[in-house]
Amino acid sequence: MSIRLDPRRLGVLKRLAAEAGVRPGDLVLVWVEERLDAERTGAAVPASLDVELTRRLDELTARIDALESARNGGSDQPSTGGDMVPVKVEGATADVPKPRKRRNAVSAAAGPRVALHDEMIAVLSERGPLSAAELAGAIVERGRYTPPRSGKPLDAAMVSQRVSNPTYRSRFTRNEGRIGLAG
Repeated sequence: MSIRLDPRRLGVLKRLAAEAGVRPGDLVLVWVEERLDAERTGAAVPASLDVELTRRLDELTARIDALESARNGGSDQPSTGGDMVPVKVEGATADVPKPRKRRNAVSAAAGPRVALHDEMIAVLSERGPLSAAELAGAIVERGRYTPPRSGKPLDAAMVSQRVSNPTYRSRFTRNEGRIGLAG
């Protein structure tokens, strides 16, 4: 089941679940089951959350409202939620804002990003044909290439995949397990 949940409420739900020692999805399930049982039997909805948790929930909600009001320049208008994105939360999907990064964003301190194929060409120009593992090691030694997005360290498989990629295939050759530059 998917639910849309305000990011402030999601944070409170996670906090309450942590205090109760259960997963957020399990806590929501308990609340829904209690409510359904109460509706079916006609009894009052049980207060499964003790008074302390309810009080803390109210305090957190008030603090969040105050922070949001201050962020909106004193306006009491809640955020529109237009920047919400689905996030998997313990078996349910809730919408929470995520900071969005440009796909190839590079911090100013890091300097310009060096493409893997450019670094491969530079190393092969200096050292001649190398195995994929040797080429990966040499690129790591130079320290100019940083893997984008995934952060996975460069290895022989990544080098081999780049050589096999149809976009870059014309730039490299393979001969007896060694990668070289195409004529």
